[in-house]
This record gives sequence, structure tokens and C-alpha cells, in this order.
Amino acid sequence: MSAPFKLGRDSLEETKKSLRALKRHSKAAEPVYFTINTTKPLVRAKDYTPRVIPLTNPLDKLGNKSVLLITKDPSTPYRHPLTEKDSPTEDVFNQIYTVTKLRRMTSNQKKAIGVFKEFDIIVADHRVHKLLPDILGAQFYVKNKKIPFVVQMAPADPNAKLVKTSKSHKLKDERCEPKYVKGQMNSIAKNTYCIIPANGTFMSIKVGFTNWPTDKLVANINDILVYFMEKKYPSGGLITNKSMIESIHIKTSDSISLPVYRSTPQDSDPSSSDFSDNDL
Repeated sequence: MSAPFKLGRDSLEETKKSLRALKRHSKAAEPVYFTINTTKPLVRAKDYTPRVIPLTNPLDKLGNKSVLLITKDPSTPYRHPLTEKDSPTEDVFNQIYTVTKLRRMTSNQKKAIGVFKEFDIIVADHRVHKLLPDILGAQFYVKNKKIPFVVQMAPADPNAKLVKTSKSHKLKDERCEPKYVKGQMNSIAKNTYCIIPANGTFMSIKVGFTNWPTDKLVANINDILVYFMEKKYPSGGLITNKSMIESIHIKTSDSISLPVYRSTPQDSDPSSSDFSDNDL
């Protein structure tokens, strides 16, 4: 592991010990989950956007995933460049639905879950992603773990050429750059993600598999810690003080939770807020 372990040497050794125990008592290739309890909610507003957490060791690759893309109406400006022969995204998307089609196919929660079960990854154009909670319903996000990711069809560009659409006289950005979309899709497929609960204090995040070497699992656990504890990522840095962490464990779907970190009276002291970057 190249980066110092964010919670210090003692927590690193506890993590290694727990991982070795988990690996000994698990079946081959079971997912390993990093679970964290915080002392207070990290966000107050409902957040329906999965946050992608970069990992040193990839969880998977895009070629192994079936993908649904949800776009604006009509889908033609995006469908053609994304699926034409020799496009970087030629074989990425198994289906492309417009918002109108999605609304028709998910008229109730049961149907919505059924549609989403067909795909490993669901992504939505950032311009329509905000509409999905109203289409799918709040309970869908509570009960379903397969939450739509956000993608942008093209990078932000203040000099982008705007066009008038057939249904509106307003100028809009209809650009679609397959190479840029492919980069986002690769990131979603290989990394892990979290959905931060509004007013909640518990999260479970996939970190790897039990048949991986311990050092790879440790590196990915540290990547998650870095994401939450540092402001190097635009959507990260939400844990600004060690006192905000109640406990961290690792587990599989069927195992007990094994310790990575538990707060101490010293940690609850705001003056003791270092994340032990230099402990190793």
C-alpha cells in the first residue's frame, strides 16, 4: 500500500487481522463490505446520486456489465453517436431509454424494480437524472440498491455550439462525445460507490473480494477512508474530524462484522482531529 493508512498503525494492524480472519472463513470470491457508523449524519438533504469512489484495485471491468442509459427525449442525438460502428461506446449500452419510455415502463414500483433488475448498471444523462426520483418514487430508492448513476454526454465548455431543438426555441447543448462518455462508464464499472443517507449514520460499501490478497483489500479500504477524510475529491471530504467516526468494520453478506476502527474517548475530543497521515 503506497499511501499511509488514514487511521494510523494500530487500525492498520487491526484491519489486516480482521481481513485474514474473514478470508479464512469465507467462500471464494465473496464480496467484502466496508461498513461505517458516523456519530452524526454527513448530509441532511436527500441525495439520490451515487458517489463514485476511486479505488487502487478495480472491482470489475465494463465489458462484464449490462448497461441501461436513460436520456432526454428524443434519444437520437445521443443514440447514433454512442452506438454507431467503431464508436468508443459501440458495445457499451445494452439499452437506451428516453425519460418518456422509462416513465411508461415503470408505472409502479414493482415494474420499476423489474426493469432495473435486467441491468448491472443504470446511468442517466445529468439533465434528466434529477427527474428520476419523481418517476421512480421515493420508496424505490429506499428498497432498491441499484440506483442510477449520473453521466454527462460531453465535457463542460462555455464555447460549445448551442442548437434549437424541434420541441423548443431555446438554445440547448446537444453535444455527445462517446470517448468522454466511455471514460465515465469505465470509472463506474471499476470503482466502488456510496449513497450517503439523508439524516442517516450508516453506510456499507463494497471494497473487494475474499479471494484477493490482503494488501489489495487494505489499499481499497484506505482509498475509501481518503475519499471521506480528504477534500481532494469534489464530492468527498465529508468527515472533517476523527470524532465523526463511531466505528468501522468489514464483513461479507453472511459473516459477522470484524473491526477496523472504533472511537475512543480521545477521539471524541475535537482537539484530537488528526488523521495520522504520518503514522507510517
